Amino acid sequence: MLIVCPNCKKRFDVDPGSSDQPKKLRCSNCRAVFRLVRKGERREAPQARLKVVIANESAAFCQAVEKVLLSEPFELFLCTDGKQALETVEKVTPDVLLLDVALPTMFGFEVCERVRQNPALSKVKIVLIASIYDKTRYKRSPNSLYGADDYIEKHHIPDSLVAMIYRLVSGTVPQVDRPSASELEAQEETRSEIRQCEVDETTSVPEPVAPVAQAAAAPVEKPARSAGFEEPAAPLAAATAPAAPAAAPAPAKGELPEDQVKARRLARIIVSDIVLYNQAKVEQGVRDGSFYELLADDIREGEHLYRQRVSQQVRDTTSFLKDAFEELIAKKNAELRI
Repeated sequence: MLIVCPNCKKRFDVDPGSSDQPKKLRCSNCRAVFRLVRKGERREAPQARLKVVIANESAAFCQAVEKVLLSEPFELFLCTDGKQALETVEKVTPDVLLLDVALPTMFGFEVCERVRQNPALSKVKIVLIASIYDKTRYKRSPNSLYGADDYIEKHHIPDSLVAMIYRLVSGTVPQVDRPSASELEAQEETRSEIRQCEVDETTSVPEPVAPVAQAAAAPVEKPARSAGFEEPAAPLAAATAPAAPAAAPAPAKGELPEDQVKARRLARIIVSDIVLYNQAKVEQGVRDGSFYELLADDIREGEHLYRQRVSQQVRDTTSFLKDAFEELIAKKNAELRI
């Protein structure tokens, strides 16, 4: 029996079988799910589309994830900050919330906890998105998800997100044929696009980056616990920092320059990922005042990445990484009523 995918129009030869029930099929080309109904059979009412909220500060990242989900029967809502994500969830009651942990205005774990405190949203499935794109960075899973149902690292979004959504909503995963060469190529392109979104929106070091790379190799002192924590500066003279391009437009009053916006975003991402993978240590460190000591290894790794992506000029004139850590500690103090 010859059928045509209603989404991508690819033709298939299938065995209709002997069952009187319509068959549920999945296109091996575009992965859309549809039903096979014989002539003369009464059509069933169409199934409601799954509502999926995607929350990430980067509009480009949201659009890249949207491309991954576009061939599915989903209704998508894109959000770029924590408060907007929470308001959208309360308004549309989605089936699934894809929640980046480093959202502005509210950390992702704060949004997650607020959703879980609302009985009207008890059926919303939440997937936390680990913020830093690095498939070699973590060799462990989070020991807690702040009430979320699952988590996904960015490099797995193109090949694993669709199946995860179906599994969370229905408890089963639609059978998927082995990806074709073109599908694998498309996944890799999306992977590269997602990675580039992060790099573009968190990197303020102009080319060439050799001076910064040299600075990153310098020994890093263990940060102190006190509020006087300073981000380690590279041992190069300020004269090595590249000057801002002369043609760069001046920011409007009250707005940060673009390189500082990127640095602040990266700082929040680093802190959020540390929280995601170390909840027990974070809470213990906040309770007994040993936060910086308990998480020294992760903090040093985060500082190394910060120096790689943020120019020394920005690091010398701002304290975004310190501020992000202190904001987290303050929020945890309030949450734990310390």
